[in-house]
Amino acid sequence: MVQKEHHHVYPREQPVFFNAEEYRHRIDHAASFIKERLPKDFVPKAVVTLGSGGLGAIAESMEKVATIPYGDIPGFFKPTVVGHAGNLIAGYIEGVPVIGYQGRRHYYEDGGQPNQVVALKDVVFPVYVARALGADLYIATNAAGGLNPAQKPGDLMTITSHIDIYFPNVLLGPQVDFMNAMRFQPQHGQYNKDLRALVNQAAHRVGEGNRVHQGVYAALTGPTFESNADSLLLRKNGADAVGMSTVPEIITASNIGMETLGISLISNVIAADGTNATSHEEVTAALEDPATRKRATSVLHEFFRLYAQTLASPQR
Repeated sequence: MVQKEHHHVYPREQPVFFNAEEYRHRIDHAASFIKERLPKDFVPKAVVTLGSGGLGAIAESMEKVATIPYGDIPGFFKPTVVGHAGNLIAGYIEGVPVIGYQGRRHYYEDGGQPNQVVALKDVVFPVYVARALGADLYIATNAAGGLNPAQKPGDLMTITSHIDIYFPNVLLGPQVDFMNAMRFQPQHGQYNKDLRALVNQAAHRVGEGNRVHQGVYAALTGPTFESNADSLLLRKNGADAVGMSTVPEIITASNIGMETLGISLISNVIAADGTNATSHEEVTAALEDPATRKRATSVLHEFFRLYAQTLASPQR
């Protein structure tokens, strides 16, 4: 008796190849879905992606008008990492209408499946959607390992530039026809210096000036923490902090015409021999420290208070 071969067909949620036109439709569909659940007069000025642990608590301090789980939004992926709640929270911070992304999808969560272009476009999909909703300021926050011995766990660092030699470039593949995006993207105009100055001013106003620094952020794909040699190499080459996110989002946001700001919350600082964090639990525990949560929330609120004043200025 000859047995028949059985071929199992695995369901495929996404195409193997990236389709830029279909992606644009997904952006519009997600934006329309969100708009229907927001007050008619709510148009976000800024979007803040909130990273691990205590950073997500910033969203809870907003004057909320809507909360939408990522799982309900077409095209969004719920994060699988502890400390990333996976909610879109719309509301006001010091009078500024803001979309807060409570958690993010990381590149390592998709693992390059079905290919690196599709995986990266999944990571930055919320950035496109925020722009479609009207936001023109993108703020990325993250938890990062400190490489600069002047830093302490719980410090904040505004990003001045990034080292991106480990991620595939997020603009690889067919170009998305959206907001007159450039094909060849300059990398010198990101991390707006005026906005960084506002963060520094805000920190001093709330008594946290000595706990806020500026520096270079290095991006690795993760999910492993850096080896001793990785950490020492990055520090020697000018990096002040290292993490597993943010850079693809910042490149995308600037590519579609948004001003950008990056803020790292230093979860731990490498030892003299380059040893980095020993576990995700160690990092999360540092971020959940009440003093750290208060610092991040108070600085960001004061930043938005100052930012609101710039929006009201006739010179802007």
